Amino acid sequence: MRRFLYKIFVNNRLIDFISSPFLSIVTPPIIALYYGSLDIWGDEWAIFRDYKETHEAIFTYLAIITTVILFLKGVAEQFRSKISSKYQNILQAMVAYFNELVKKKRDRFFQKARSLKPNTDIFKAITHPKEQLEYALDGTKRLLSNVFNLESKNIAITIIRGSEKEDTWWYEFKCDEQKQHTKAKVIMNGNSTAKYCFQTGESIFIPDIRKGVKEGAFLPSERSKKLGVGSIYCKPVRVEVNNIDYIYIFTIVVYGQFMCTPYDEEECRACERLLDEISDRVELELYLHSMKTFKESGGK
Repeated sequence: MRRFLYKIFVNNRLIDFISSPFLSIVTPPIIALYYGSLDIWGDEWAIFRDYKETHEAIFTYLAIITTVILFLKGVAEQFRSKISSKYQNILQAMVAYFNELVKKKRDRFFQKARSLKPNTDIFKAITHPKEQLEYALDGTKRLLSNVFNLESKNIAITIIRGSEKEDTWWYEFKCDEQKQHTKAKVIMNGNSTAKYCFQTGESIFIPDIRKGVKEGAFLPSERSKKLGVGSIYCKPVRVEVNNIDYIYIFTIVVYGQFMCTPYDEEECRACERLLDEISDRVELELYLHSMKTFKESGGK
């Protein structure tokens, strides 16, 4: 029903036409001129006096059409004002999220700099990608919850790591360690979004997981089957350190709710851009995490 109303009042060519600046600027003066002419010269001009019934019909039709257009335009503007407000909230939340990440790192650098010695391993002292990644995942969960009014319990954020050659996969990071997730190997060997984006090498956002199931790009779990609806975003990250590949799959899944309106293309694109920005920050920390893992493992 909501999708039907959205198509009628927001996303169709008629609404775009009646909301166009041309129609809003040109049409009212013309109609006002016609009404004024009828009122002032209706009994004097032959074009009005001799075709009185015709002008009565025109007057009635214009009144009805004007009322309908004003109603449709009013409803459309109401919907669009809410969407515009949502975009503004997204922008503000993004700025706050990125500022939090920068502040976390800046504060750590400030504290470490005060006690540095000349022979200190600076990379080891100031680079804590694991801590930063855990903070980023928690911050992402708060961001999505606040911006999209999602229940925190319905959001699952994970980073899968593995080896394609050995076909071993595990969870390197989980936003909530208490939650039970489908085994990483099952996900990477099934018709999952994670496997799909890993094979294509590109991020993917599916606003409605039901569509992903139909297209073979989402692997249903007990939780997704139970709750029915949801959204998912995945991005593959491959880091090569001295010929050693570190492979990660960053995933955000929302169960029981939609991250955005699935049938609103503009809102979906805005949501995807936000998720891409988040994943870019996560990717940066994964590069540092891979290099630190390489160093600590002695290059193995």
